[in-house]
Amino acid sequence: MDGDERVEHPDEEDMLRGHMKSGIALVRAGRTRLMLALPRHRDKIPCTHRMAFQSLCRIYEVTALMRDELRKELPCREELLAEYEELCRGIEADAVAMLDGKTSDRWI
Repeated sequence: MDGDERVEHPDEEDMLRGHMKSGIALVRAGRTRLMLALPRHRDKIPCTHRMAFQSLCRIYEVTALMRDELRKELPCREELLAEYEELCRGIEADAVAMLDGKTSDRWI
């Protein structure tokens, strides 16, 4: 590719919409992904059925799918990837807090 060619990346909103409509059981996939990311909480995750936790699992799955897709892009959209990496870490921290019995206005 020479210096004048630009790579057109898919629109972030379209990517998110595609993941939300993918047919994947997002809550279950998000739970599984959290179990891998949070091994110390692996036993609690399948037993937590609060609506707020289920929503967190769904959002985590979509966010992690976006992060994974952005990691594969060439050239990499580094700022956007960093944003999704940070979002994943924040969701993981919220999951740990929920599993440890803490509360937050964000989870209502």
